[in-house]
Order: sequence, then C-alpha cells, then structure tokens
Amino acid sequence: MLDSAKNKEWPLIGNSHLTRFLKKSIGNGQVGGSYIFLGPDNLGKTTLARFFAQCLLCEKTKDKISPYPCSECRSCQQFQGQRERKAKDEDEKQMVHGDFHLLKKAKDKKFISVDEIRGFIKILSMSSFLSKYKVGIIKHADKLNLEAANALLKTMEEPNSNVVIILIVTDIESLPKTIVSRSQLLQFRPVPNGIIYNYLIDSHNASRSRAKDLSRLSLGRPALAIKLLETPEFYEQFKELARMFISFFNQNINERLQAIGSLINKKNSSQETASRTRRTIEIWEGVIRDSILINFNLDNRVQHEYVSSEIGRILESRNSRDLIRLEELLEQAKKYLRNNVSPRLVLENIVINIDDRRQTTDGRM
Repeated sequence: MLDSAKNKEWPLIGNSHLTRFLKKSIGNGQVGGSYIFLGPDNLGKTTLARFFAQCLLCEKTKDKISPYPCSECRSCQQFQGQRERKAKDEDEKQMVHGDFHLLKKAKDKKFISVDEIRGFIKILSMSSFLSKYKVGIIKHADKLNLEAANALLKTMEEPNSNVVIILIVTDIESLPKTIVSRSQLLQFRPVPNGIIYNYLIDSHNASRSRAKDLSRLSLGRPALAIKLLETPEFYEQFKELARMFISFFNQNINERLQAIGSLINKKNSSQETASRTRRTIEIWEGVIRDSILINFNLDNRVQHEYVSSEIGRILESRNSRDLIRLEELLEQAKKYLRNNVSPRLVLENIVINIDDRRQTTDGRM
C-alpha cells in the first residue's frame, strides 16, 4: 500500500521548493529538531506542518521514515480525521494523538503564556507512544510572551533528537534571534495567480471566470481563495468592505463614522476585534493599490476587478501623491493596532483623515 501512497501529493499549493526540501530531509534522514515556517496567513503553513508531522509519525514507516505516509495506520487516520474536521470548520483541538501536539494562541488572548509553553514542553518530553518522533507545532509563535519565549529557548538549547518543533509565524522580527538561529527557516511566498487559478478549476470545479476573480482577489494566498469560493457569505463581506472604503470618498464625516460603528461587534473579544480590523485595513489597502495600478494603466493587475469602475471615483480628484499618502495612512493604522490602540479609534482616524491632503504619517493621532 506504500506504493499507492507515493502517488499522493503533499497538500501544498505552490511553494513547491519547500515540499522538495522537506521530502529530501526525510529521505536523507536529516530531519531537524526545530523549524520556522514563515510567511503571510493563508499560504498553507499549518497544512504543510501537519503533513510533515504525519510523515514522521506514520506507524508503517517508523523503521525508515518515508515522505509518503501510508494513510492507513492509526496515526495517519487521526491526521486524516483532523483534516476532515477542519474542512467542516470544527475545532482543531479535537485531534488527540499521543505523539503530536499543537499549541495556538487563544482568540481572546494577545500572547501565548509561559504556562502554555511549559505544558507544551512537558508533553514533548514524554516518551513516544507509536513512533520514533514526538512532533509539536506552535501556531502564532510570534505571539509568545517573553517568559514563554525564554522557556522554549531553554528546551531548544538542550534538544532531544526525537523531538521536532515547528514554529509558525508571520513576523519573524517578533521572535528572539536566539530561537531563529537554532531553527531551519522555511520562507513561504505568495503563490502566482496562475497556479491558484488552475487549482480552483481542477480541484474545486470553479468556473474560469470565478477562478480568475478569486485568484486575483486572494493576492497569492490559496487558502483565502478557497474560503472565498466555498463561503459565499464571507465572499460578499469581503467585497462589501472594499465597496465601503470606496464610498467614503463620497460621504461626509458623520456618514463615515456611522459606517465604522457597524464594523465593531461588541460581542467579540478585544483580540478578535483587532484581528478583524486588521483584515479590514488590508482589504482597503488593496483598493488603494488597485487605484495606483489603474492610474498607471495597469488595469490587468488589479485585485478588486469587480469594483475597478468604481475606483474611478477615487481617481477623479486624486493624483499619485495623494494615493501614496492614503497608502501610508493605512500602513500607519496597522502600526497603531500593533501598539494596542483601540480598533474603533484606528478606523475612525482613517475616515477622519481620508480627505486631509496635508495629513502626515509621523505617528500622530
């Protein structure tokens, strides 16, 4: 059955150089003790980390680890079950595996605590149950607080040859350099539109027009393209946020502030609100980026093609310098979020200053 397993592709869209590297590491018996999977969200970092773990923990290949797990043993079945639950948007923590542990930041918390890291380390220090390895994944590892990072570093300084730790991060600058230096760094990059386009058609039966739209809209992030395809409500919300930003240029201050109020859900935790606000700003950045492209007659590269005609409203009264200033205003807004400024204040600052041609981006609010 292992021969048939070799026909199974690793579940990563694009970034094939990373898949080749991990396959080669397994084949040569040169599996590292610590890896950093670095890149923007929605590129498949966690998906690849899990499949790598499945390869290492496959019971039928434990005597000679293979880059092609059997997909039949108890261990592989647990990973497969988890993938099915994830496809249904069920909680990732439902998977229970004696030799695998995933730690992620709670939605209502800003950081991963030292107690959570100590629990993670304790689990990995136990003897393996079914295979040679113990594998641990830390999502949002760039959200470790100082104590947690130091506790993890101590474990990495005294590595166990049978333990593999994978850190999933979007901002490597937030990790201590001592942790980075002890890890193998795998850089995930946005995937070309053509690869996402073909994948949506071949694997998800998307129409050509739909695949073209979503491959542009996702900005090289396959998981985002799939979510936009499979979740109509999310797709409509995504487009509505772009249209909301465009409408600001024809509204007065009161109308804009009222729109901002509709974006803040008081039932969400502060961290959930901050995360949603950050995604909103990223969509707005895309609109400004499209405005700049259209201004330079590069219409074929725009992300939000469905509102390209509406973007003309922005261009009617703004030159390239104005667009760059708006881009800087949104970039500054993301910095405010990182510095714990209230999401409502951050959004209100954007809509208040959106028409101020003299606005500076020196950090003042």
